Amino acid sequence: MQPSRHQRLRLRRILLASIASLLHLLLCWLAYASGHMRLDLLGMLALNLLVIGSFAGFLLFTWFNLNLHFRDPSLTLPQMAWAIVLIFISAYYAEGLRSLFLMMVLVVLMFGAFRLQLGGFVRVGVFTLLCYAVLLWLMLRSGQTVDWQDELMHGLEFFVLLFGVSLLGLEMSGLRQVLQTRNHDLRLAMERIQQLAITDELTGLYNRRFVKELVAQQKALADRGNYQFVLCLVDLDYFKAVNDQYGHAGGDAVLRQLGALLKSLVRDVDFAARMGGEEFLLVLSRTDTAGARQMLQRLRLAMAQQEWAQCPGLRLTLSLGMSAYRPEEDWQDCLQRADDALYRAKHAGRDQLVEL
Repeated sequence: MQPSRHQRLRLRRILLASIASLLHLLLCWLAYASGHMRLDLLGMLALNLLVIGSFAGFLLFTWFNLNLHFRDPSLTLPQMAWAIVLIFISAYYAEGLRSLFLMMVLVVLMFGAFRLQLGGFVRVGVFTLLCYAVLLWLMLRSGQTVDWQDELMHGLEFFVLLFGVSLLGLEMSGLRQVLQTRNHDLRLAMERIQQLAITDELTGLYNRRFVKELVAQQKALADRGNYQFVLCLVDLDYFKAVNDQYGHAGGDAVLRQLGALLKSLVRDVDFAARMGGEEFLLVLSRTDTAGARQMLQRLRLAMAQQEWAQCPGLRLTLSLGMSAYRPEEDWQDCLQRADDALYRAKHAGRDQLVEL
């Protein structure tokens, strides 16, 4: 199963964390080679198996989408907590290099900058403090000598660095959230701009500019065979009288209402566009002239029964020109025939359908 984009990002973060763990293992082996690890070879191999096996488990857990059952599918806090535990385990066995080993916790905190907010950093800080306390307890229980003055200084240095890196991670997390918010706003703005570029502002239908792309796509489908479409030009009869009687506000209201009527009558596979003024275009997909005639007759019947909200008592009719696409011709020719048919309908008395 192909992982989603978000799953791929989570897998990538786990791989990055695994690389950091491998570097930590390299530090362990260097300490072992220099005699600073209280582990024999078998213990070192066990530590390696624990580190590699755990992150392989996280990787498989994410690959098989088991992480999606959790509130945070990235499993950021569990991964960070386990990495910190592994660091403290290795620090326990590193006698003279414990402070150096504990610095790896700061690397773990930087991974939290991708996901954690303030509460997450606080929980990680408290968990780290508990791990440090357990480390001291184990050292005392095992009989190791603890210089409390040095231990206090090292502990203060460690937690000052921990606090500073947490603040830096928190700032990075805040910047990431700001960037995500701005990217979201930008995406919405781009979608809005794209929508405005292809739609008519008054009616919400497609505009004349986008009609060219629509009809060109229909032509490409029809030229492949077994596909028909019909172009229908629709013109409101005597629309100038509407503007004269009801004003331009009333005329705009009529155009908006007609646009809504056209959208309600066409199928999902069809397209309605405003060509300009009171002229509209219907692109009827997967239909022949008989089906187009039926649709246009329903439109004329709906117009006869239509009540115009801002123009009480108004009755309007439509002149209609229709033409079916002929294979391999230019789509402009089909549109021109529909325009010629509309011209004939208007000059033959209007309120009628002419087909060419």
